[in-house]
Formats: sequence, C-alpha cells, structure tokens
Amino acid sequence: MKLIYVFIVLCSVHFFGLHFRLGSVVYDIIDFCYFGLAFFILGEYLVKRRAYKFPKKDRLFNKPINIFFITLIISAFSGYFYHNQSPLLTLLAMRYFLYFLIYFLLLRFKIKKQFIIKTILIGAIIYMVVFTIQLLIYPNAIVPLKEGMTFDRGFLRLRLEGVGFVTLSAFYCLNQYILDKKNIKFLFFYFLCFAYVFILGFRTLAVTFLFSSVILIFFYNSSFLKIMKYTIPICFFGFLFFQIDVVQNFIYEGIEQTKTQFESGDDYIRVLTFDFLFNTVNVNFGSIFFGNGMPFLGTEYGNLVLDRGARQNGFISADLGLIGFVFNYGILSLFAFLNILRIAIFKKLPKDSIYLNVFFIYLVISSITTAEIFRAGMFGIEMIVLYLITYTSFINRSTKLILKNNNKL
Repeated sequence: MKLIYVFIVLCSVHFFGLHFRLGSVVYDIIDFCYFGLAFFILGEYLVKRRAYKFPKKDRLFNKPINIFFITLIISAFSGYFYHNQSPLLTLLAMRYFLYFLIYFLLLRFKIKKQFIIKTILIGAIIYMVVFTIQLLIYPNAIVPLKEGMTFDRGFLRLRLEGVGFVTLSAFYCLNQYILDKKNIKFLFFYFLCFAYVFILGFRTLAVTFLFSSVILIFFYNSSFLKIMKYTIPICFFGFLFFQIDVVQNFIYEGIEQTKTQFESGDDYIRVLTFDFLFNTVNVNFGSIFFGNGMPFLGTEYGNLVLDRGARQNGFISADLGLIGFVFNYGILSLFAFLNILRIAIFKKLPKDSIYLNVFFIYLVISSITTAEIFRAGMFGIEMIVLYLITYTSFINRSTKLILKNNNKL
C-alpha cells in the first residue's frame, strides 16, 4: 500500500513536471493512470464491502467532500444550461478534482503518520532539486515553461507543481522547532523552504507564508514572552536574509509595483479580468450561484474564456483567486469547499500537529488573490493533510479513551 500511496501522490503533482521531455500527452496519461487505479481500488472495496479502517466518527471529511463533489456536478450542468457546453466536457475539464479521492484511498490504506511525514519532506527536497536545476539551465527546459517566460524582478516565475510540499514541510519544521528548540536542523530547513517560496517571486505567497508562521507560533502558546522567545531567532535569521541584495531589490520593486497597480485603477489586469468574466461572460445571478462551468477549449464557451479571454488578453480566472473559483464553479461549490476548510482549520489538534491547521490558513489567505488552494498539483497534498488531521484526531481520541478506561479500573 505504501508504494501505491507514493505513486498516486507523484501522479497528483505530475512527477514534478519531469514528464515534459516525454511529450505533453504524458500529462494526461498520468492523470488517467491515477484515475484508473483509484477507481479500481475504491470499487474493489465497495464490491467486497470492506470496512473503513477508521470509525465513522473519525472520518471527518467524508460527507463534506461528497457534498463538494455534488456541487461540482451541479456546476457542470449549469454550464450546459447557461453556455450550452456539454456536462461531460465540463467534468473532463475539471478532472483534477478527482485527486480528492486520495483522501478516501488513505482512509483505506491507514498509512502511519511518520511515514507520510517522511514522504512530505522528501517531496519538498525533490521539488527544490528540480526547481534549482531548472533555474540553472534556463532557458533549456526539463519541466513545462510558459511561453515567453522571463525573469521578473530577478526571479524566474516558474509554477512547478509540488510547491505544497515545501510550504507544508516549512510549517512542520517550524512546529517541531517550537516543540524542541535544541533541534536547530528544523529551523534551518524552515528557512530553506522559505527561501524557495521567496524565489518563486510572488509577493502574496511570501507575505502570507510569514504571516501564517506567526499564527503558528501564536497558536502554540499565546504567552507574549514565549512568543518572543520563538520569534527572536526567526527575526534574526530574517534580518540576515534581508541583507542579500536581490532580496532587498525584490521587496522594494514589489512595493513600487503594488503602488503602480493601485494607481492604474480600472486598467489593473485583475479589474479587467473581473469585468470580462462577470460582465461579458457571466449570464446572471443563477450562473454565479450554480457556476458557469469550467471551460473546455474547443467549445464556443471555452473559446470565449480560454482563447479570447486568457490567451489573447490575459484575462485568467485564477488571477482572481476564490472569486475566479466562484465564476467557474459557483457560490454553492464555494460554500461546500469552505466547509471542508472550516473543519480543517478549526479542528482542535495536539500541539505537535498545529502545522496542519496552519497549512490551510495559509492556503485560504493566499487564495484571496491567487489560485493557490485549487491550483493543479495542490489537491493531492491537501488530501494528505486532511488525512493527517483525521489520523491525528483518531489517535488522540483513542488514547483518551484508553486512559479513561484505565482510570476506571
């Protein structure tokens, strides 16, 4: 089961883009290999009526995810009603949501937490290695690069699938460092992860990462003195990091770019994107509530959004974050999605697992203006975190029951 787990996780990030040299068709082959394997395993469990390895009470996300799937299907039929796009093509366009099935697979595998944490850390290291190699050999490509991609403010805007491993590993390491400050290796790896988040070149992700780190420290202990005890070493390393010229230039240029965007007013690309999607493409409130449907290139609706909108004018729904999510999938799907996130964020966990809550806080905040939480390659990692929350909650509750029974004896 461990090998199957590793394989499906690698499929969820499309092997970190390393399929690129084999041809673009391999991307789809990876998806359909995963789909076939997932449906086969889940189907076998259903036919043979095998029981879950977790009690019903501890399967925290089963119903919320199933409800979310239903709302996505509704959005597909809404796309047919409002834009005459085939529901089958719409479902095919949003097939990445099937990586949510990884949660159900993990419930059946019941893989131990420590093994999964090891795979997360290894995943982060692989991501860093691939990213670094691509950076060094650019413009030669070993992973998919956007057409006309260049360096922006000194950074290659490379959207490599698997960055979720890096952010999750960072929060895990920070959590472990807070538990035991003698383990300086965790603090080192945390800053290494932050360095890679930083060199992505996206202001929102870097700022949200730091903000979420502060939240993690606060969640661990609300005592001001203890917060300062953990924060001072981080601030010291942060100060040293800021002394690097390229870091200072990025920050200063980022501030200037933000000012320019605010001064642009109606000409700001996100404003133009919103106007195009919600005033030109959207039909009425019904299509906002149920969703316009994920566009499929080749249909009239798909050509309008993906060709005329995205390719010709740069109007990409992902740039609107969760608002763009509403355009495609509807308010109904957003509520269902937020319900999953609500449980993940507010589920009370032991102090050594706070990083799991914080990971979703980071994704929600960063997704106000980006598509980080529903970007291709992120769903598999999110399902791993949901499983870890489930596993941790189950172990925690079981331990309390054992202690309670022992006390009675």
